Amino acid sequence: MQPEDDDQSFQEPERRSGFTINRDTLVLLGALAFLIIAIGLTFLFPLGFGDQSQPTLVAEQPTTPGEPGYPAPTSAVVDNGYPAHAATTPNDSSEGSGYPAPNAETTSTSTATIEAEPEPTDQTTTPANDLTEEAAYPIPVGSPPAQSSAAPTFAPTRLTVTPRPITTLALSPTSAPTTPPDTPTPDVPKEPSPTATQTPTPSPTAPPVDVLEGNIRWRADQSPILLPNDVQLAPDAILIIDPGVEVRLGGGVSFYVDGAQFLALGTPEQPVRFVSDTPARWEGLFIRPGSYAVMENMEMRGGGAAGMLLFSDQSQVIIRSSRFNDNGGALLFNDSRLEVLDSEVAGNDMPYGAALDVVYTRGNGVILHNNRVGGNRLGDGAPNVRISNQSVFETLSVDIQGNLLRGGIDNLVLSTDGPLQGVVACNALIGGNMGLSLRTQTLQVPEAQLTVVNNLIDVHTPPIIPIYLKYGIGRGAASEIPLDMRNNWWGESSGPYDPEYNPEGRGDSVGDNITFAPWLTEAAACVPQP
Repeated sequence: MQPEDDDQSFQEPERRSGFTINRDTLVLLGALAFLIIAIGLTFLFPLGFGDQSQPTLVAEQPTTPGEPGYPAPTSAVVDNGYPAHAATTPNDSSEGSGYPAPNAETTSTSTATIEAEPEPTDQTTTPANDLTEEAAYPIPVGSPPAQSSAAPTFAPTRLTVTPRPITTLALSPTSAPTTPPDTPTPDVPKEPSPTATQTPTPSPTAPPVDVLEGNIRWRADQSPILLPNDVQLAPDAILIIDPGVEVRLGGGVSFYVDGAQFLALGTPEQPVRFVSDTPARWEGLFIRPGSYAVMENMEMRGGGAAGMLLFSDQSQVIIRSSRFNDNGGALLFNDSRLEVLDSEVAGNDMPYGAALDVVYTRGNGVILHNNRVGGNRLGDGAPNVRISNQSVFETLSVDIQGNLLRGGIDNLVLSTDGPLQGVVACNALIGGNMGLSLRTQTLQVPEAQLTVVNNLIDVHTPPIIPIYLKYGIGRGAASEIPLDMRNNWWGESSGPYDPEYNPEGRGDSVGDNITFAPWLTEAAACVPQP
């Protein structure tokens, strides 16, 4: 009987089954009903509050200027308390004192628009967006009283500014101001001004410059010629200085050759002399572009106050049998055709650069014959004579013969970034750290087409290397590109010292890239005596 009861109890739910709703179904139905109710309430109670009888669309508001509603962009009526910048009339009581336009002007177009506004119609109520005078932008403190809108309060065309003369301020000495004729002078005595007893301050003037124009000749019977101020030899002018003329320049005075011709033509017995007239040094001789200068048998002393005694830029300069002694500056030539013969640059104090510095940026030519450059006090690392070619494409031609070059970090430096050709012969390169140095910043340049022969290269300071110190071997020459230096005298018959190719040589050493054999066993006869 027990199994039968079990079957009946297992099948009892099937007999009672039918349409049943579980808990999940009830939750879903409740959510759906809530959504339907919410949507229904939205239609019954639309969004927005207030009087539903009034239209809510902005498009139904009037837009004509002067009528209630949102103002036109060019109207003078303000919106929400902030005025429209384009048409607001300053200090106009009929429209409210709005914020002025950036240029503070009322144009004719804006004035015509304001006069064309119709009179407002009588209404029993004021629209919500129509501001009263009290709600306008507040009048700035200090503004003038309001006026009628019939005429603007500011007329820009009548505003004129007369500049005050400044010549009296810059040129007149300090003094008490004068009283205008129509103003009565008070009788009350006044204390004297503290500045009344002071010396009037002189007005500033341009630096004095004496200009020489036309054809000028300085003769010996006019000597000495005093130059207390700077002198400009004007363009196209010609100055001829006869033998025996002495020109005395004041402290700091400069002489400018400005596109002119400067001819100092002295003789060995009667040289032309440029000297200082005071214990202070004069400045220098400056040759500007397009000039032509000849200095023959000329002496320059006591110049170079700022470190430059003679400077030439893009000109032609010829110096013959002249002497530059006891000066404080160097000789610099920039892009100038230069010829220096039988001259001396010695005993000078030169704090900047080489004693004789020649620089070319477009290729050119330089001639140095039978000159003596040495015994100068140079800055640290400065060579004695330096010639530079900074052009990569244009050729520099050099003719350097019979010169005595003594001292400097190097006696002679040739620096080139492009083609270099010419002759370096019969020179005495003595003293300092090195004799000849050939340098370049473009190692791909071709071999220099230089003939370097019959030079004396000796008496240079040995580097701190045992064998150099032991035999007194200095650095004779160094080159950064291949250089032919055969047939030169290195101070010893055994030739220059080279640790690889001539280790038994006791003359000054040679660096890499230099061909030195054969060498001279004694100094050439053309070399100047040290």
